[in-house]
Amino acid sequence: MKNADPRVKLLWIVLCTTGAVLFTEPWWMLGLSLFSLVGALLLGADLLSLARRLVKFLPVLAFIVVVQVFFGRGGSPLVAVQGRVLITAEGLQRGAAAALRFFVILCSGAVMMGEDSRRVINSLSQLGVPYMFCFSLFVALRFLPSFSEAFSQALTALQLRGVDLKKVPWRQKLGLYSALILPVLSEALARAAKLAVVMEARGFGALPRRTIFGQARMDRMDWAAVFVLLTLGAAALRLYYA
Repeated sequence: MKNADPRVKLLWIVLCTTGAVLFTEPWWMLGLSLFSLVGALLLGADLLSLARRLVKFLPVLAFIVVVQVFFGRGGSPLVAVQGRVLITAEGLQRGAAAALRFFVILCSGAVMMGEDSRRVINSLSQLGVPYMFCFSLFVALRFLPSFSEAFSQALTALQLRGVDLKKVPWRQKLGLYSALILPVLSEALARAAKLAVVMEARGFGALPRRTIFGQARMDRMDWAAVFVLLTLGAAALRLYYA
């Protein structure tokens, strides 16, 4: 399935991300995470690269989980100090669901990172999707690793200036990460501006219709995968809302 049609991969991503938005129960999110991991392996995702990205985002993920745990006030109390409830069952469930949801998103991104942009655009264009939307979608997917790379470079710049992140307390570390968000976003916007200039220089959108080199075709395995994915998605939604 590594050479599966891009439409199969996009359908799998739609199912995974839709489940990540709809599911709130931890056990359902755990099942969705396992489904995402198995699907990423079958569709040719690089596990080593996925693990590296997960390690880089662990501080941000930990911050999100902590916020969810301590601000969830429903359910039975689990940890209390001097009569003040700190952690509840609902907060713990929200934290676990947030961590698993983040893992599902990483698996989805890992699958599309190794895909050829031309194959994706051609496949969507053959489905009748406007070319402008196809190109914008793939550019958005390609900007995710660029954003991660920019954040990694900012952390490396801090370490080169003598900042040992392992010895920095958690409160100061959160301040450092929040201070890095603005320059990373600025760099992403600068890259977007350069891309817009390049597209205009090449006459993007000058003609109402574009030709496609090479037609994407789905074989029997692709159609079988589409049938299995749609069946699993419909069954999961029916069971969840039942």
